[in-house]
Amino acid sequence: MKLSQIVAPELFIPPEWDRDVNHWVVDSRDVSAGDVFIARAGSRQHGSDYLDMAAERGAACALQEGGPVFALHQQLPVFGVNSLEALPQWLQRRYSGASNMALLAVTGTNGKSSVTQYIAQLSQQLQQPCGVLGTLGNGVWPQLQPTRNTTADLSVIMRSLDAMASEASLAAMEVSSHGLDQGRVQGLAFEVAVMTNLTQDHLDYHGDMDSYFAAKQRLFTEFDLQAAVIGVDDEYGRQLAKADLSCQRIVTVGRHDADVSYQIQPCDNGMQAWVQSPWGEAELWLPLAGDFNVSNALLAMTALAVRGADWQALVAAAAQLQPVTGRMERYRDLQGREAIIDFAHTPEALATVLQAVSGQFNKLSLVFGCGGDRDRGKRPLMAAAAAKADCVWLTDDNPRFEDPEQIFTDVLSEPKAHSFIQQHDRRLAISDAISRLLPGDGVIIAGKGHEPYQDIQGTQHPYSDAEVLRQLGFVPLTEVRHDV
Repeated sequence: MKLSQIVAPELFIPPEWDRDVNHWVVDSRDVSAGDVFIARAGSRQHGSDYLDMAAERGAACALQEGGPVFALHQQLPVFGVNSLEALPQWLQRRYSGASNMALLAVTGTNGKSSVTQYIAQLSQQLQQPCGVLGTLGNGVWPQLQPTRNTTADLSVIMRSLDAMASEASLAAMEVSSHGLDQGRVQGLAFEVAVMTNLTQDHLDYHGDMDSYFAAKQRLFTEFDLQAAVIGVDDEYGRQLAKADLSCQRIVTVGRHDADVSYQIQPCDNGMQAWVQSPWGEAELWLPLAGDFNVSNALLAMTALAVRGADWQALVAAAAQLQPVTGRMERYRDLQGREAIIDFAHTPEALATVLQAVSGQFNKLSLVFGCGGDRDRGKRPLMAAAAAKADCVWLTDDNPRFEDPEQIFTDVLSEPKAHSFIQQHDRRLAISDAISRLLPGDGVIIAGKGHEPYQDIQGTQHPYSDAEVLRQLGFVPLTEVRHDV
């Protein structure tokens, strides 16, 4: 497809410089031969700083925001545009298949990955293949390809949706507050938006909770939604449900005073709840751990139900849900000791995970850390939540460019953290914690979840909590359930 066919009439391309182009790319590391490199202005850098790399990787041309009308950079044609306001239209023309995908957006502090994955799994059970875009990758479930961001750039989103369109007509997408604030989803049409919850996180970026909430709320006010599904077990959810939203229907989900309400009942080998909904009552059984997964599953079920999916069929399909990678993944060894990997990296998420397994073990230990170059204010709050475990190891969790000692200092400013065992080497922290477990004891390893790396000084060093556990003789609980 010629460049002029995509950008006209908004941008004129001289015939002598018009050429066939392949994909549209904003990250120079992803450029392949024949691609269009979008050199946009960022908060810290400009894409034009990477024209050399784009040229070396074989880009067909570049569109430079705020650049000269036309220039050659190492024989790379560079077309200047005053703004990239028309970019969504250009991407829609290039990736026309994306317009055939119905989109469900999921935002919130915790649970985005779980809800999107549950939507995809439930949809698959109902014989409708579903795409997923988010933290755990992009693709038609369960075949996902890695992605760098929770909410990718619009060019990546459109390219992914276009590729999915041959297999699916529905996709569930994680939408982060950063993605909303930076306009990464402008130009997309969402049918349904889901709000899981809102607790303290990302204040290094947003400054305060009101600004954080305002960024999330944009998903429900700036898009022409058919329905909003809102978790109302926290104050921000209740506030959102009462706001003036741009949607035809609002359905709330929560333990009390909600359109979809539920009561959790004790159950072995999973979770059980009695549910009341606009589509009828149901007894729900889930092969998942944690009260919060009842909420996550019901948010996913409701998102599909408001689109017309049969409620009782969804209830039956929920009994087949699989745990999400890095979310309450349970491991056990032959001695009967248990380890749980979870992505919990906020105070509320950590407290929720600890509560979810409360009373299940003789002694419950915890290994956790706090990410570098992120909200420092949540670190003592993380410590206060962590202190509810019987024994706590404080370790590194993506220190990035920050001094790990400073991170520890911030965490240990919470008086309840005085007894924490400090070990920067995460492998050693996990090994030490497990060495002190007796049969019937358990340990939660929190923070990294699915991540296969440690981010240190700009380099992602290969590392996996799951691999460490396997080296210590632990295997997923599903593999040993009949043996121990």
